Amino acid sequence: MAIASMVQLPVAALGAGHAVQHITESDLLATPPRITDPSRVMGRVESGGLGRPSFVVVECADGRIPAALVLEYGDAHAERTRPARVWSRTGGAGSAPLYRLSGDSSSGGYVTA
Repeated sequence: MAIASMVQLPVAALGAGHAVQHITESDLLATPPRITDPSRVMGRVESGGLGRPSFVVVECADGRIPAALVLEYGDAHAERTRPARVWSRTGGAGSAPLYRLSGDSSSGGYVTA
């Protein structure tokens, strides 16, 4: 068993706008949500660890699905960066995008076999 570190991806490097959707812990759902609004789709979020995948409602701007989801932890302070998890879109069929963990500054890594 080894501890593998995650690639650190600065949240600021992602920019703003339609490419990134900021989410909260309560946005991560254990079961697929029922979506009736055509400007939203269901995204699948893989944890990158031992946890099961989560689901999230993804906001589409001008028909574009965000390239990344960002979950920041803690209070915002101007003098320091908040820990964050970043998931990047890696595929998915049609209007159900799949996001995989691409950066995690909220922990020291994850365990691999």
